[in-house]
Amino acid sequence: MTTIDFARRWAETRTSDLAAHRELYAASEDFTLENRMVDDHLGDTISTDDEFAHGLADYVNKNAGNGVGVQTIAVTDAFEGSDHLFVHWDWSVEGAATYRGVPTDGKTLTSTGSTYLKFDDAGKIVLESSFLNENPVFQQLGLPIITPHYWEEGFDPASLG
Repeated sequence: MTTIDFARRWAETRTSDLAAHRELYAASEDFTLENRMVDDHLGDTISTDDEFAHGLADYVNKNAGNGVGVQTIAVTDAFEGSDHLFVHWDWSVEGAATYRGVPTDGKTLTSTGSTYLKFDDAGKIVLESSFLNENPVFQQLGLPIITPHYWEEGFDPASLG
């Protein structure tokens, strides 16, 4: 399987078939999934089968009317290392009633993200670290999030306020 093919399989199974997705990972307690959460580091780390099933259940929701939302992950690029893969992806959720407690008012939310996958010698995932750029999501919800392009030539920090 090529790098981009594996990345696409990872994304497709994440949102359609958790059993098939689980098969991509090492044995229970031999893998770790980390997602950035500000309030509870323990709550954002998955390392057992029960945590996997519970923590990723919302990704496979297909009922657009239950308020959980239907998520899509579309791989845009993948970069292979000696024992790892770095994946860039586009993300959307349609039909979610809220996002991080903020009402969506029926909006389909979109953003981009990336995932680092580290593999064992058998080709199973032992570490996943994912990051979703939430600033565009909050902006779509009307929150006053400023995203200055400070890396662009001529950016004036005084413009922030």
